[in-house]
Amino acid sequence: MILQRLPCFLLCSILVSLTCCSPSANDVVSEWRSKGWEIVEIHGTEGPVKRHGKLLSLKAQAVEASWIEKGMRKTKLYRQTNHHYLVLRFFKHDDDQFAAVMRKRK
Repeated sequence: MILQRLPCFLLCSILVSLTCCSPSANDVVSEWRSKGWEIVEIHGTEGPVKRHGKLLSLKAQAVEASWIEKGMRKTKLYRQTNHHYLVLRFFKHDDDQFAAVMRKRK
């Protein structure tokens, strides 16, 4: 009985995971704003995202933001002297990326 339901369960799980959408860039940024972070800069061209990632280190001397525009990777370094920096990277469907850089006072 359980073996007969297993394929149906797997199929339903796959369909749900394929139809779920990731949170928008605005949703992700708003969540970090509610935690006290402020936006410093946006790098790259914003657009619909398929996934996102974050880069945050409270111990590093600097944090590097990277993004991809028209297939070319670009970077900018943020030194953590008076502020901690957070880089939110958003991966778009066309394989380009954009980054939102946020900061919070140490």
